[in-house]
Amino acid sequence: MLIALAGCAQSQTPGNTETDTTKQVEKTDDKEDNLTPQAEERSDNERSTPVREDVCALYLEVLDDLWDVDPGLNSEISQIGIDLSELSHLTEAEKDTVMNEFASKRDLPYIPGTFEELCEQGFIDKQNLYWKDGLFFTIKTNEDAVWNLPIIKDGDPIPELTSFDAQKWRSGSGAYFFNQCTAQKKTDGAWSYTVGREAIS
Repeated sequence: MLIALAGCAQSQTPGNTETDTTKQVEKTDDKEDNLTPQAEERSDNERSTPVREDVCALYLEVLDDLWDVDPGLNSEISQIGIDLSELSHLTEAEKDTVMNEFASKRDLPYIPGTFEELCEQGFIDKQNLYWKDGLFFTIKTNEDAVWNLPIIKDGDPIPELTSFDAQKWRSGSGAYFFNQCTAQKKTDGAWSYTVGREAIS
């Protein structure tokens, strides 16, 4: 049973808004991958492992939904940062696919890396907790999730489940959080996810 749990690093504790909305993610059509140089270096090693488009579609939908909420945070940006390093549900090739697709849909360049790495590279002002012309997205597996599952009988399919947190961040006082998210793969192959709690700062 998959209990891949995902999440995002939070810069500070914001106010919370309860939600109970379920997001449905459909399978996507085949598309040619446009991988970063890092992905090209890994491609030979991962060639035998196909990219799972249904799982990529799930996390692309999460990023799309984060983009759409609190749109004021998206204003006047020329680049985006994305950190999927702690998203254990995806392979490295799948992470590259999700990041490329998300950035391409916005016609923006993206910088893969953690918050600390983007600070070290001079993109984020760490002292003032602000990214003047960028927006930082993270999704992180929630390794501490606890599941209450029904008894599975012989012949019943084993559910595929994952839990994660996600956020978009512009500054210490400008961020939006999807916390305690859960996702399940349906019998038709599509994934749906529910945001346990939304929060802003």
